[in-house]
Amino acid sequence: MVSSVEEQAVAARSGAKAPSDDLIQREIKYFRDFSAIYTDAIRSSDFKANIALLFLPLLMVPILSAHERGLEHVPLWVILAPFLIAYFFLILAIFPRYFRSEKSAFHLSRTAGPHHFTFTHDPLVELEEVRHRVALLSRILWWKTLYLRLSLGICLIGIPAFGISLAVLGM
Repeated sequence: MVSSVEEQAVAARSGAKAPSDDLIQREIKYFRDFSAIYTDAIRSSDFKANIALLFLPLLMVPILSAHERGLEHVPLWVILAPFLIAYFFLILAIFPRYFRSEKSAFHLSRTAGPHHFTFTHDPLVELEEVRHRVALLSRILWWKTLYLRLSLGICLIGIPAFGISLAVLGM
């Protein structure tokens, strides 16, 4: 896979014009705006998972009380397992995941020194970093959305299933 910087170097050697600074700055702005949108979506996903973490135990209380009244023959772990799995997925949705990659210019180390943080202003390098940041944020948002959908799907299937089993088998 050839990066856009390498493509531009090859294009410059072959006689094609290099992209103008104005074009590069517009592309950097586009990806920064895209990065802000992904960041807001990640925050929104975290908020939804926090609300679900708060209300999931409240949804489990009527099911546990119904277990005591009419479903004693069903083991408690069978009733609690889907909700605990959903709780686990909600915790994973909130847990931050920052992936390490080779392209990242942000240095993570216990022994960081000033020489690790040199700054050179090169628009092409900045463009690559912004594209890389958008790719990392999209991966984080994808996993958060997957975990949130799994946990809410388990709850939306589990609660009616236990309600129907209570109506048929229990009371």
